[in-house]
Amino acid sequence: MNAFLTRTILLCLLGGCLGHSSPAQTTECRPEEVQRMPTSWVRKPDALGAMDPAFPRKSLPMVFERQDKLIKLLQKAYPNPQGLEARAYRLIRNDPNNEYQQIAPNSPLRYSVTTYYLHYWCFKGKPERSHETGTWIECHVNSLWQFMNSISEREYVLANGQQIYYMPEIVGNLKGYPVYSNRTGWKDRKHESILLVPGNRLPVRPVTREELIRSLQRYVQHYLNENEETTRKLEAALKETMAFADQSTTFKTTAEREKYKEDNRRSVETGRLKRDQTAQRFRDNFQRLETMLTAMNPQERTAQAVISDPYRMLTNSRGLGTFEEQATQGRPLVTHDLKYGDPRLPRHAIQSIQLLMKYETAPDMVAKREMIRQFRENIDLDGLKALLEHSGN
Repeated sequence: MNAFLTRTILLCLLGGCLGHSSPAQTTECRPEEVQRMPTSWVRKPDALGAMDPAFPRKSLPMVFERQDKLIKLLQKAYPNPQGLEARAYRLIRNDPNNEYQQIAPNSPLRYSVTTYYLHYWCFKGKPERSHETGTWIECHVNSLWQFMNSISEREYVLANGQQIYYMPEIVGNLKGYPVYSNRTGWKDRKHESILLVPGNRLPVRPVTREELIRSLQRYVQHYLNENEETTRKLEAALKETMAFADQSTTFKTTAEREKYKEDNRRSVETGRLKRDQTAQRFRDNFQRLETMLTAMNPQERTAQAVISDPYRMLTNSRGLGTFEEQATQGRPLVTHDLKYGDPRLPRHAIQSIQLLMKYETAPDMVAKREMIRQFRENIDLDGLKALLEHSGN
């Protein structure tokens, strides 16, 4: 068999004998060519499986119309995909983190659109599309998604149960709009948001110093209540253990029985003493916080809290027990503004937009880096803002 015939058979096995070439039929794969390979946008099915049962179905046509306008503007910023498959779909998400659990039933509806990008790369001599991505561009309407970091795993919450967040940093500016990020310092990955809102009012509100102190005190009280309950349960269990030991025939001698009872008694007592010591420290800190609050004038109480570590403030640890000490490395605290929005507008109206850009910048992600460059250059932020609806008054 000559060399030409051998090459022909090999090319056929790799898909080179199937007629006109396509991304999946390319016989010779060069990374630099794959990164420039023309592709297209793909519209994926709507993601409604996680939709809140309370979401009014009658509003879906109006919501879909607005979502399509958002997708159109995102696609316009990157009209001719190359080296990757660009996908888009409409999403109506439930509230998995209960971030809006306290919001009024007639509040603006929350919905979004998602685009994501699967790059092509050379595999076994031909272009192959990746199955996962690290690059998404999303628009979230009347809500925030991954915009802020919570100060705790729900230990410190407001009186109504709302979470408390650090306000993200402003890391730049795009076409006159601030760019926020809650994940600065990540290598090869960016997590950026732009808020499009009427005027300068953001869909968050400040958390005051008094609100934070009360939150820390509620945490202390919860711990004290749990400590008392733990002590009660352990003492009840100890009584059962003592009764078991008195009735059991498994002990060989009376001394062995008494030692078993004493060991359990000592274990429960040692644990109680340690917990009581911790509880007393918490009581002392509860009172310290109360004294701190009492010393504040009304303006100081209502000032926005700026902190770096709530637990160290609670425990007065390493010189971080006051707002002045915390402010040096601190971030302003905020929470969702549950009163945000114009009640005169229909619930499906667009009253705020969060443009969320999560993307990879690794050197080998050539197509994705080019995509985000084009997107940031072409995105019509004013056009997105023009989709905000007003009552006309």
